[in-house]
Amino acid sequence: MNATAIRPDRLAGAARSWPEVRGHWLRGCLRQVQRDPLGLYHGAWREHGDYVRLRAFPGFYFYLLAHPDAIEHVLHANHKNYRKPDSANHSIGLLAGNGIIVSEGEFWRKQRRLMQPAFLRHQVVKLSSHMVESTDAFIRQWEQAEDGRTLDIVPEMMQLALRIASTSLFSTDISGDADAIGRAYRTAFGYVSLKMNGRLMFSPLWMPTRRNRRFRQAKALLDGVVLTLIARRRHEPAKNDVLDLLLAAQDEESGKGMTDEQLKDEALTLLTAGHETTGAALSWAWYLLATHPDVQHALHEQVSSHLQGRSPTAEDLSSMPLATAVFEETMRLYPPAWGIPRETIDEDEICGYPIPAKATIILMQDIVHRHPDFWTEPDKFDPQRFLPPHNAGRPKFAYFPFGGGPRICIGNHFAMLEGPLALAALTQRFQFTLVPNQAIVPDATFTLRPKQGVYLTVRKHT
Repeated sequence: MNATAIRPDRLAGAARSWPEVRGHWLRGCLRQVQRDPLGLYHGAWREHGDYVRLRAFPGFYFYLLAHPDAIEHVLHANHKNYRKPDSANHSIGLLAGNGIIVSEGEFWRKQRRLMQPAFLRHQVVKLSSHMVESTDAFIRQWEQAEDGRTLDIVPEMMQLALRIASTSLFSTDISGDADAIGRAYRTAFGYVSLKMNGRLMFSPLWMPTRRNRRFRQAKALLDGVVLTLIARRRHEPAKNDVLDLLLAAQDEESGKGMTDEQLKDEALTLLTAGHETTGAALSWAWYLLATHPDVQHALHEQVSSHLQGRSPTAEDLSSMPLATAVFEETMRLYPPAWGIPRETIDEDEICGYPIPAKATIILMQDIVHRHPDFWTEPDKFDPQRFLPPHNAGRPKFAYFPFGGGPRICIGNHFAMLEGPLALAALTQRFQFTLVPNQAIVPDATFTLRPKQGVYLTVRKHT
């Protein structure tokens, strides 16, 4: 990283003209957004730099931002002028209802106030026993299986993350239905992605198309899972989990709690985000560790020498810093949330670039996290960059896997405990080797996950 270079786009008062990607004369860049968004954005960035205007169709544009200064302006410094675009809210809302991930304005602020206490770090640490117990049960299943077997790590990690999320959030393990739930989520994610990218804009959900029917079936299954958990809890003793906290939460101003519909939307949002993003990150982590056996060996040695065969706890992570660093470096290279959409409320100027009101912008983690101005050897897997002294000196928003500002992911502490604990527990027991001759391709349909899976050979440590 060149710390002394002065970028022209940072010069005070400099009026900058947007470099532009025009695309097709009529469809602009929309087809590329639908088919290969990562390829489009990376190509635009390589050709034009950190600030690019892309044409959607004649007279309509969207804007790519790939510089930490711009990210900080949008998510933090001037966040009140930016909202989530309706195209994203309406599409994701088909799955998540009016949960915290899509709600806006005063309703969002109220819901955030109600839910935030359940996700403060000290509260999340109390949930670590659920995380450890779920991972231990998962390990016992693996230890009973044939040693040296080959498996696709992606569904395995999705099942583990679903088990951790459901037991931590609801004190109920629903991972036995992981295949059905996983299929429902993939169907729902695919549908939401098509809606967000405009490919289903003329197909309202009430129309009896095959794709609409499949989505409604998937949504009904997921709603049913969550509603069953909520109904059961109302007749059970307190479990001291997240659901209990949500049921008891009362707004500090009105004294009212959540309605049943709000509770269902928020619970489904938490279950979705709580397992899909972490499952994807863990899948990428094992891929990276399998292709970097020296790092995998170092992690195993650090974890094993500290734990001496017992299960890890939240308190152990400070003595095993490489587990957290591996997870952070994984999310740098393969951020589950690979881009954040926002819409301007009023016109603005971002680092010298004028931007109109009601403009859609994309904040690109997948580019910023590999930006050579801020990362040495940016495509290299190197967890040491997240350990002292290497983790000092970068701009705050050179790394933002959980977003930032007031709308930073409410589950960031949860994920940063769950992921390293799972890595520590599994790497103590097992060794992972990549099956050769695989094409590992990122799939940006919803969260960033390996498109064709990742096949690994798993052997027990002796």
